[in-house]
Amino acid sequence: MRDQLLVVDDDATDRLLIRRLLADGATVGLKLVEAETAQEAVEMLRTHRVACMLIDQVLPDMTGLDLLNMLANIEPVGLILVSGVMDVSLSRDAIRLGAHDVLPKDDMDTARLSLAIHAAIGTARVRQQMAEHSQHLELFFALADECRDYLFVIDLSTGVVVEANAEIRRISGADRTEVHAGKLSAERIFAAGPTGWNRLRASIEYYGQATVELEVFNGPGRRMPIEIRARRVTHGPRQYMICVGREVSRERGLEREVIRLRDPDQLTGLPSREAFMGELERSWNWAMNDDTALVLTMLSISWPERYTEDMRAVMLRQVGQALLGNVRRSNELVGRYSENSFAVIATGGDEIVARKLADRLRMLIRGACASDVESAMHPPHVAAGIALGRPSDIGSVSEFMDLAAQALDSAQKAETGQGMHLLAV
Repeated sequence: MRDQLLVVDDDATDRLLIRRLLADGATVGLKLVEAETAQEAVEMLRTHRVACMLIDQVLPDMTGLDLLNMLANIEPVGLILVSGVMDVSLSRDAIRLGAHDVLPKDDMDTARLSLAIHAAIGTARVRQQMAEHSQHLELFFALADECRDYLFVIDLSTGVVVEANAEIRRISGADRTEVHAGKLSAERIFAAGPTGWNRLRASIEYYGQATVELEVFNGPGRRMPIEIRARRVTHGPRQYMICVGREVSRERGLEREVIRLRDPDQLTGLPSREAFMGELERSWNWAMNDDTALVLTMLSISWPERYTEDMRAVMLRQVGQALLGNVRRSNELVGRYSENSFAVIATGGDEIVARKLADRLRMLIRGACASDVESAMHPPHVAAGIALGRPSDIGSVSEFMDLAAQALDSAQKAETGQGMHLLAV
């Protein structure tokens, strides 16, 4: 613990005055120690527990300003300059070199001196904390630059990248100075430019977190898919998006395309049940790793008896086209689950978001079915069952599907006529 006040002055009379003003240090709770030269003071800093220094401007071996300049790279202590001659330039230079205050030698009293010492010690503690924080940040960013993943932070209000590791700077062509000057926009990171950025931002604004696959440039004319996990955070009055991206291997990319395109539903053009379950497994693993909630919405269409099979087929085709064209947020996926039901998986969100999503989907399906006067007058009933929870709380994909099926069954039997039911874990 630092409990000493070092008085640096070659004049014994001035040192005695300070001792008397501070009652040998009792007034400020510090033990007084003395040095007559700057060199002696520097040596004492290494061997004593100095919390604050009172430095005379006129010393035998250098000026007080010179000593302040020497102390700039030494562990922070409270610094006060004392001078028999006061002027604006001296005060300005002393403050610039780290002194908390400049006191006139011929106009000091106990109260003023005590207040200056306590304030200087407080300032030194803040400087030390800032120095430690800066060291931690330097270590963090040094480690981040060694990471082969793509790490970056975006200010959501401006779309500007406020921090980026070496991999992001490489693919964007920006250096750290340019990033810190606010000259790297999020659009520059993505091969699709504004479209890529808008996809990511829309998901974050809707869900608060998202897992998105987007392309970036990896050299002139070369595109590379990366999987980005993003989360929205609030710091003070501003909101930021913290992003971690990882390259999608060619083998993995091809495997995912096979899953998406394998046996597509011929009538609606949507991913088949098998393809949807493959995507659900992948989303489940993502959510498990990120401890993120999943929303599974099951939608069922109940047709009026007057609808013929041909009418139903036409409407199912229209529903498929509507869902393909509108369920396009980066962390949503839709598939045809059975003859008259569809399923949508979304990453992130809460009960409010889940209900809004279900409302949007039900309106979309009803709109797609209202193709003529007959269907508008006698629309089919669309029920939605919603399962919501984190994989760690739910247990397994099959239990998640069972939960959504139970919710859908309740929605279909609901006496309120709302046609929607949510089960959250």
